[in-house]
Amino acid sequence: MQKKIFWSIFCTALTAMMTVGLCVLISIYGIFDVRLSEELRNEAHIISKALASVPSQADYLSSLNAENRVTLIAADGSVVFDSDAEADFMENHASRPEVVQAIAEGKGESRRYSDTMTEKTMYCAVRLTNGSVLRLASTERSLLGLVHRVVVPLALTLAVVAVMAVSLSRVLARRVTAPIAQLNLAAPLENDVYDELSPLLLRLEKQNDELREQLDIMHRQSRELTAITDSMREGLVLIDPRGRVLSVNRSAADIFSADPELCRSESYLSVNRSVELQNVVSSALDGISAEAQLKLDGRVYQLLGNPVLEKGIVRGIVVLILDVTERQEAEENRREFTANVSHELKTPLTSIVGFSEIMTNGLAKPEDMTSFAGRIHGEARRLIALIDDILRLSQLDEGANLPSFQSVDLMKICQDAAERLKERAKAAGVSITIGGEPASVAGIPKLLDEMVFNLTENAVKYNVPGGSVRLEVKQDASRVQLTVEDTGIGIPPDDQMRVFERFYRVDKSHSRETGGTGLGLSIVKHIAAIHHAEIALRSAPKKGSCFTVTFGG
Repeated sequence: MQKKIFWSIFCTALTAMMTVGLCVLISIYGIFDVRLSEELRNEAHIISKALASVPSQADYLSSLNAENRVTLIAADGSVVFDSDAEADFMENHASRPEVVQAIAEGKGESRRYSDTMTEKTMYCAVRLTNGSVLRLASTERSLLGLVHRVVVPLALTLAVVAVMAVSLSRVLARRVTAPIAQLNLAAPLENDVYDELSPLLLRLEKQNDELREQLDIMHRQSRELTAITDSMREGLVLIDPRGRVLSVNRSAADIFSADPELCRSESYLSVNRSVELQNVVSSALDGISAEAQLKLDGRVYQLLGNPVLEKGIVRGIVVLILDVTERQEAEENRREFTANVSHELKTPLTSIVGFSEIMTNGLAKPEDMTSFAGRIHGEARRLIALIDDILRLSQLDEGANLPSFQSVDLMKICQDAAERLKERAKAAGVSITIGGEPASVAGIPKLLDEMVFNLTENAVKYNVPGGSVRLEVKQDASRVQLTVEDTGIGIPPDDQMRVFERFYRVDKSHSRETGGTGLGLSIVKHIAAIHHAEIALRSAPKKGSCFTVTFGG
């Protein structure tokens, strides 16, 4: 505030001085300009009267000791006499503005500035009785030239004014702010200062009363908070500056299998002796917030340690324990999914780029061009299928904008899927049969069709020549069961728990040959989850696989 007052006074004084100086300069210049014009007119009038009665005008003018430049110009514009130059070497003046005006009107005036704009020449011309023109000229500094001439005195004056303004501004600023700096904020109404501050002081007094009331409320809330922390799902441990436990809520006691009563007033190590907790508490005791992850009993916990500071001194520590197991697993799945997507997309793209470079550089034989184009087309179709599956899986993950459930005939869906795969199964030497009985389930027809088709398609893909695929629908009082069984290559026991993971393949080379993306069973699992159905797998290497989807029950 003091600086603002100082600069306001200083800048006001300096601006006022500069404005006044400029106005005075302009006024003086205007007065001098008018006076010079009048002097030239008077002198021209006197000389013109004298020239009317002399026998030789040129001789008379040469005998004059005039301060201003005198020029006698004939009626045709030729110079007869000039007091500052040889008349014979001067150019014709018939086109000069003041001469033209004098010949036409009897008198003429004009002003011309030098190239630097620092000098101005004023011309006054009078037509004589014989038709010739008498012209007087006077050169003076222009306004810009006058400014240049007085710039040094003006700068010195401004410097003196600036020094005086600095001193005066500093004194005034201190006098204005001194009463404000000495305010007693604890008792605002007892201060005797400017009347303009009275509303502020009244507001401060009111705020002090409100603060006292809020402190009372805070004490009550503190007691309530103590009761609330015992019902928190997150763990909470309060530690004093000596590292002793002040409080352990119920959740923290359950996480660390500790007794809150026995731990109180004991070292925090009585709660848990893990290195992670020790590091968090040590950093917090040094006044630095810290966090760490602790794995305990198959769960992952995030430890957050924050110091309670008062005037830069650590008065206590708050340790918050959050169960982040699900979040950790979700993050791990996201990273794995991103890595898998990158890898799966890169493989066909690398093939496409390789084949296209061979074709572009002319390295492929003409008879091989069709083969290379076919490979590029195949890899592109595989890439599109992969992207479609990724988008489909993303839509199922979100579960948004799904159609309403309706009654769906599961047997008819099996028959449609078998019909669409009939030609492909025939080409692979695999037979498809359907058994069971008609049964309806509540669901989304398009998704159920996709689930049955994926399971049946996989049964055909991973089968053996001469093998078979059987789709069967069963129904009892409370549930409907769909079974897709094949006589194919089977799945090893170690892989059976992971076949529903995204991009997981049991036989990667075979999957690529058949165009598999590794997302089919993951999509099937998501569709089953949307319909609240359970999916089970029974399989053995070289003995086939059996997928069972159970609705209801």
